[in-house]
Amino acid sequence: MTYFADLTHAYSLFDHDTVRYEWGTLDYRPRYERLSVGWLDGSQPFDTGPVPDWFADALLDIVGNPAVNETRGLHHCEFCPSDTSLIADPRSDGQSWLAFREIRVPARPGVMFAAPALIWHYVSAHAYRPPAEFVEAVQRYDADWATEPSPWIPPDAERAVWDRTPRNVMLRCVSCGQKFELHYTPDEPGRRAVLLATQQLREQCPDHGKEWEF
Repeated sequence: MTYFADLTHAYSLFDHDTVRYEWGTLDYRPRYERLSVGWLDGSQPFDTGPVPDWFADALLDIVGNPAVNETRGLHHCEFCPSDTSLIADPRSDGQSWLAFREIRVPARPGVMFAAPALIWHYVSAHAYRPPAEFVEAVQRYDADWATEPSPWIPPDAERAVWDRTPRNVMLRCVSCGQKFELHYTPDEPGRRAVLLATQQLREQCPDHGKEWEF
């Protein structure tokens, strides 16, 4: 896990924040400052101690509500034995993991707490005690910070709508081995999307285009 000291502006994983919604994602360069909390590392000491009884459950409610900066890679907990260090979301069937996303919690105007979703596990399993300012912010958390219009979401945020945003993919001709770029929009009616894709590929590889089928 990348280490950032608590209550520092050291967060530097992504220049942009990407927030996932049911309809797609918003990607934007934050105009708020990101204040780090819970970026623990096995080589660094951290504060331990009691937290309010409601705190762990409140943290878990924030995870994915909304999800921020989801990645394909998974982080393992450096404080757990290696065979149990990949932490599942306890609300799932054991197939959804905590360690590939982050959370944002409004701290004060213009400042967001930035934390890994694993912070819930650190609190629950390893007695991590976050700063009091963060605990207070979790208590008053309102997921509407990510609902537009919002002072947290800039007007130039870029939207990617599931099954509507055009995509580019690279496919290889099975005969000549060359790679060709295919442009498509997933929400095209099924048969039309197939015809458009086949036409593109045949135009790019006329000698073998008849072998492009979907």
